Amino acid sequence: MALVDCGNGVRSERGLKCVLSDGTALVSDHYYPAGDGPWPTLLMRQPYGCDIASTVVYAHPVRFARHGYHVAIQDVRGRGGSEGEFYPFRHEGRDGAETIAWLRYHAASNGRIGMYGFSYQGATQLLAAAEQPEGLQCIAPHMTAADLYRGWFYRQGALRLSSTLGWGIQMLREDARRLGLRDASDRLEAAWANIRAQTAHVPYADHPAISDAALPSYVRDWFAHREPGDYWTHQDVSTRLDRIRIPALHLAGWFDTYLEGSIAGYLALRSHAGSEFARENQFMIAGPWVHIPWSDRVGDESLGEAANLNTDALLLRWFDHWLKDSGDFGREPRIRYFALGANEWRSADEWSAESKYALYLHSAGNANSRKGDGTLSNAPPHGEEARDVFVYDPEVPVAAPGGQQALSGPFDQADLEMGNNLLVYATVCVV
Repeated sequence: MALVDCGNGVRSERGLKCVLSDGTALVSDHYYPAGDGPWPTLLMRQPYGCDIASTVVYAHPVRFARHGYHVAIQDVRGRGGSEGEFYPFRHEGRDGAETIAWLRYHAASNGRIGMYGFSYQGATQLLAAAEQPEGLQCIAPHMTAADLYRGWFYRQGALRLSSTLGWGIQMLREDARRLGLRDASDRLEAAWANIRAQTAHVPYADHPAISDAALPSYVRDWFAHREPGDYWTHQDVSTRLDRIRIPALHLAGWFDTYLEGSIAGYLALRSHAGSEFARENQFMIAGPWVHIPWSDRVGDESLGEAANLNTDALLLRWFDHWLKDSGDFGREPRIRYFALGANEWRSADEWSAESKYALYLHSAGNANSRKGDGTLSNAPPHGEEARDVFVYDPEVPVAAPGGQQALSGPFDQADLEMGNNLLVYATVCVV
């Protein structure tokens, strides 16, 4: 296949096939640096179309190629140009390991491989790393989860309905098109076009967009498996953390759906990765971001230029350190986090879940609305205080910003807080 000139000596090659041991062919786009190789390889495996390459949050692969990396962006099984049937997470460990084995012998690769990507693309890294493929030397799993039940689909036993159903409908749209299911495709497209109405149908598992028996069952399976167990652990790395023996650069967003999963994954590998080398080389970046995009604006707030961390430059230092022996990442703190309020980056050696401050609810029995007497204080109550009462009327709900699909981040809710049908406890707390 002819190479395409991407400028500055970088060339791209589209649609290369990696044939797996079961005969399934996976398709990837490749980007080659200027000059003669071989080079270290960066791999991203994703289900959204390899031409997109997660450029909503990362630099285009051309940029990484300009810095001396052979970059491969692969469609996972059953997505984009790749063959097979897509069932989220189920095949990513083996398929990823076999892809890495193939890349090691690619003419452009020097056999040293790293992986990057966020969300689903982060999970593909953890699953591949647990297979211990030769040549994989480091990963950068961002905004993802090692424990799918607790970190992705359920929170304290409660289904994350909006994100689970919304993402499931998004994924099933391509499945319906690939299978030629016209009616199911039309229902899925209609549901996708009206995101805020997706969660209005009950029972959720019978939502008309996902209930066609000809569609893959994975969304219905997520609803059916309401407790942790084999269904979930067979698809994630939560019981196989000791199989991961390479460094990882984790990234979390304070307002991201998978915040808990990201932090828990970092802590789990920090404690249970399969070697001291791996445990000592887990790093975390925790920034003030939603899932998409990573910027200095969240909700109604502008957090200042510091929030615009150059994550692409950080990734390059990470990969240069592990794949080019530059030593560039040796000066980075183990944990870098953005302190909200102060709006500045701080560093730490260990993650602490303990809060320095405990705030208690107080009132004289009338915390209704912003005009009420509800306060927050560091001082615990002395004895029993008057109880607050409010009436919830489903005909006149107090909707979060965004309505049924609440928006992420801080928002000015002063107008909502004028109603007596909610309780307001407020203080000024400097952290």
